[in-house]
Amino acid sequence: MSDSRTSPSPDTPSESVRFGFSAILRIMCASERHDDIEDVTGLTPTHKHRAGEEGLFGEPWPNDLWTLESTLPPAAPLDDHLDWLWNEVRPHRDYLRDLAAQDDVDMYVFCGYRSNCAECGFELAPTSLQIVEALDVPLQVSVVFR
Repeated sequence: MSDSRTSPSPDTPSESVRFGFSAILRIMCASERHDDIEDVTGLTPTHKHRAGEEGLFGEPWPNDLWTLESTLPPAAPLDDHLDWLWNEVRPHRDYLRDLAAQDDVDMYVFCGYRSNCAECGFELAPTSLQIVEALDVPLQVSVVFR
């Protein structure tokens, strides 16, 4: 596995460079299928809710959501997070790919990248992208510099 970090220098000379990564399979607009997803795959979601249920700050959630998030620490390389997620869903690839292909379901892999270095980046090994190819779902990346 490659190291997902590239690190020139932090924004301030006295500060060390910090990185944080995450990878999450998100399935939206499928609340009537939450139980089926769990029954068929045996996977336990990291989080799930239905549209209209009370969410953050007491506001109702606008959409249904079922997620499975890598349990690795944020300091682990993004490749490792994606590989963890792929290892969990690989046995259920056909089921999840069929689910993702349904018009009323929105499924994607969501990755987070956080760093205190605005000039840093990350790289991915091609094998770490197997999950998006196998499920035929988009890859979204959120980038946050602090």
